[in-house]
Amino acid sequence: MEKFIATIKAYIMAAVTWLCRFEKDKILHFALADNIATVVWIGAALTIGWLLALGWVTAICAVITCALILLKDCWLDPSPDWRDIWAGGIGLAWALAKIGLLWLCWRLLH
Repeated sequence: MEKFIATIKAYIMAAVTWLCRFEKDKILHFALADNIATVVWIGAALTIGWLLALGWVTAICAVITCALILLKDCWLDPSPDWRDIWAGGIGLAWALAKIGLLWLCWRLLH
């Protein structure tokens, strides 16, 4: 059992070491874009989801999130940083992957 705990601890430490390579700012851009996309998708699905297919709701979510990422980095910041925009785009892709997996699970269960 002690060897198992030591192995888990080694994996966790390797993951933390890998995450420490990235700047805190990039991780925050990733997390913020992920959260914005998820909240916008849930809001759109609850309000206009009965009118549109979920693919359209997801497209609306992606467009709104991209617009907010570009608005923040190109208009509100003194100078746009393309690495921040890429980090936000990766966060958006992560949120869309989670939404796609949720849809797949829903379809498989019903």
